[in-house]
Amino acid sequence: MADVMRRSQVDPQVFLPNSEMSRMIERELMPRLLRADVAAPLALTPSGSQASAVSRADLETFLSHVLGDSEDEAIRFAAALTDRGVPTEAIYLDLLAPTANALGELWSADTCDFVEVTVALGRLQRVLRQMSRVFIAPAPATGDPIGRVLLSCIPGEQHTLGLFMVAEFMIRAGWGVSVGPPVAEADLLNLLRDEWFDVVGFSVTCDSRLAHLQREIRKVRACSRNSKVAIIVGGRVFNDRPELVGRIGADACAADARSAPEHACRLIERARGSHHGAEAAVDD
Repeated sequence: MADVMRRSQVDPQVFLPNSEMSRMIERELMPRLLRADVAAPLALTPSGSQASAVSRADLETFLSHVLGDSEDEAIRFAAALTDRGVPTEAIYLDLLAPTANALGELWSADTCDFVEVTVALGRLQRVLRQMSRVFIAPAPATGDPIGRVLLSCIPGEQHTLGLFMVAEFMIRAGWGVSVGPPVAEADLLNLLRDEWFDVVGFSVTCDSRLAHLQREIRKVRACSRNSKVAIIVGGRVFNDRPELVGRIGADACAADARSAPEHACRLIERARGSHHGAEAAVDD
């Protein structure tokens, strides 16, 4: 493995968000690493919160650990940040996300090769798994879930990281969650016929897929056991152009994982309210 110190002393620009290479890593590499464990989320968009306790020095040190020779240093460093008082959410959004972006930049610059990046991402996965246990700990342990949500990509698309992150926040808020891209459209529609879901959430990576998503939403509404199923969408395209949400037939857009549970709660409250109103009208 090439000299770790040379790679750890990278230009700070590698920690800037939203590089094309980072999105490619997210789209192509990470889903393969995460398929074995659904409870291993990652979002590649830093939170930008001023309350974050993750410093630039922390980012550079953590990057050197995930690229280093030890399998355990990255986990130990993340644990040390937790002991220092850094919230788990900040570790998700302000440490892991910029580090994944930095790996993309190093790969793009030919500073790291495919094997080194793959090993580093595997180490991020281990940290994610460790943090996941802590992050979802506040989830209600007893009683019925608030509702059931199915999170999916458009069939044939492998952009899953945003879904894993949303799943974590939904579980933490007390929802029953099913997550993962279907192998084919029939798998998704059969699941919706067989099981009850209050909400279906879709992630889409680019506007070239919007027509496909619009068709998919129509089929979901036609096939769902729940005739009032709510549809939430997410992705940068909707953040940039919120008017598209209604055009494709969705009910709401979650700008980030943190806002998804709140949107979902509003939608099912509205659906249940209209259901009770219909029952009352029949009774009268």
